[in-house]
Amino acid sequence: MGKPTFRSFNDVVRELEDVYGHQELWLYSGLNEDCPIETARRRQEWRSPKILKRNGRMVAEQSGQPEFWVLTGDYHLSQSEHSGPPWKACLIDKVFKLYCSLF
Repeated sequence: MGKPTFRSFNDVVRELEDVYGHQELWLYSGLNEDCPIETARRRQEWRSPKILKRNGRMVAEQSGQPEFWVLTGDYHLSQSEHSGPPWKACLIDKVFKLYCSLF
């Protein structure tokens, strides 16, 4: 059985939150940008984007084609240690999801 795959950013985030219980996810877009509005606006320019837990561990990444995501790493473990947020990453919250759907 292969790794779970998804056809959109929203689908993979929904799976991580609803099925695996993640409460704080971060997006590293590869743009050297941590402003949510700017990151969402420049979505077509994301370079090897990854969804991270607060401790920086990867739980999903874009794989191959745009909007094709695969769960990876310790996605099945929702706990994370207390730590600072990942460097140059945006918190995936309701506001960020809204911006991503608009752009």
